[in-house]
Amino acid sequence: SSPLHMEDQDGFRSPLQAAGINASRTEGTEDGLSKQTRLLLEALLVIMCLGAVIGNVLVIVIVAATKTLHAVTSILILNLAVSDLLVGIGVMPFVAMSIINTGWVRCPVLCLYVGYSSTVYCTVSVLTLAAIALDRYFSIMDCLRYSSRCTLWRTSAVVLWIWLQALVICSPPLLGWSSVSYVVPMYNCAITWASTVSYTAFMAALIYLMPAVVILFCYANIIRVARSHARRIHSLQDSVQRSRSPSCPADSSHQNCRNLHRPWSVTCHMNNEFESQTSKQGENISQAGREAAKQQGSKIISAFLLCWTPYICVALVQATETAITGQSSLVPDSAITFSYWLMLLNSDVNPLLYALLSQRFQIALRGLWHRIRAH
Repeated sequence: SSPLHMEDQDGFRSPLQAAGINASRTEGTEDGLSKQTRLLLEALLVIMCLGAVIGNVLVIVIVAATKTLHAVTSILILNLAVSDLLVGIGVMPFVAMSIINTGWVRCPVLCLYVGYSSTVYCTVSVLTLAAIALDRYFSIMDCLRYSSRCTLWRTSAVVLWIWLQALVICSPPLLGWSSVSYVVPMYNCAITWASTVSYTAFMAALIYLMPAVVILFCYANIIRVARSHARRIHSLQDSVQRSRSPSCPADSSHQNCRNLHRPWSVTCHMNNEFESQTSKQGENISQAGREAAKQQGSKIISAFLLCWTPYICVALVQATETAITGQSSLVPDSAITFSYWLMLLNSDVNPLLYALLSQRFQIALRGLWHRIRAH
């Protein structure tokens, strides 16, 4: 089998020994890439790295410099930006160096650190996506009690729990359950999913299946509520149009007229992260805002599934095949590379979907830019 699937067949070795053996075996190994392909991969990874760093740094600076964004939800957005920024500065550069050097350096300790830390960063990012989905779900489904339930301290405790959980569930390969090694098609040190099917299934359930269920459930319900609210407002508008005169009379239709301009009195307000079109007092929510909520929810679901599903599927196929046949050769190296880079691309997509494409963040960015120019 290829170096990706190397396993210790003569008994247990410590993680440091395994990393050292696998790193030395791949030292100087040619991966069969042409010069043009290598240059293309290097350029693509540089673009991904710059996108992750610039996008997430912008999010952190905008939130820190804009008082109107100092809200409970922004804590989760900041945590997502920090984890994705760490992917951009702590994972992608090592991938780039491996492509340039056609292999890994002779440093087993560094290999263990990179393999462990990269898994932690990606795990924190996914768990934060699930936490943001739950936050938005409660802000819409239980908006009357949202402020009392989702406090600053509780949200900070959730962030701390996410990091502790990621540090714990990613540590078994350091203790002998699975292993960390240089994976040639990924051009990086990573957990060898093909080595232990039980740990691969464990991680797939915790960092993909459960967050995916939470994200799908929350945003599906948000989209459903947005559609329901849009229909109710449209029905209210039709009712007012049929009963209104040149000016709203002081009868029963007056209440409808008043409700038309205050749709929040009919339903709870949509979360402002979903681009709700509000008046200066935040009372008038238009149908365009609800359409934006539906579109944003669909984009978030699609982006998560697109970036993570191929990577998890490849890991499960490799682990299952190794458990059955003793080797993993079914998945081609190109598919492993593509799936791993798609997963890394999620760190470029997140700041766009969750912040930079938001109208509130764009207004804050323009305000920050005007202040910088003024100084």
